[in-house]
Amino acid sequence: MSNSSNSSCNTNRIPKIFKVDMDGNLYCHHDIRAVIRVAGRRSVRCGAEFYGCSQWPRDDCKFFMWKRDFDKLFEVHSTCSSSAVTRSDAMTGNEYNLQLRNNLLSQENNMLKRQICAKEFMLKQQFLFSLFVIIAMLFYIVYRI
Repeated sequence: MSNSSNSSCNTNRIPKIFKVDMDGNLYCHHDIRAVIRVAGRRSVRCGAEFYGCSQWPRDDCKFFMWKRDFDKLFEVHSTCSSSAVTRSDAMTGNEYNLQLRNNLLSQENNMLKRQICAKEFMLKQQFLFSLFVIIAMLFYIVYRI
């Protein structure tokens, strides 16, 4: 079951692909269970827990997800034992995963819309400033003569 997620407050967010099993265990890109680590003193989130690849730093997986973000995604998800999963339970799980993915994509879409609006605002400001400078230069040239 692959899902996408948002990372912390990076402005150029790329949806992360990750795998979660029926027991709620998170897996890195190597298909190995991710481990919980604690952010160090140099981090803005000093002391905050995050998931990372168990083979870090000796491998190039670079899997990273804040534990708080992961917990928010799955707080309404009730886990069930994999031995008692029936076909209807699996369908319910698939429906839930589709709904979760839809929610994640909606959040990502809203974030991208906000970024577009911010860029458009900056471009409008730059255009208006340039227009003001051009008009000021024209007035200077016209009234100088």
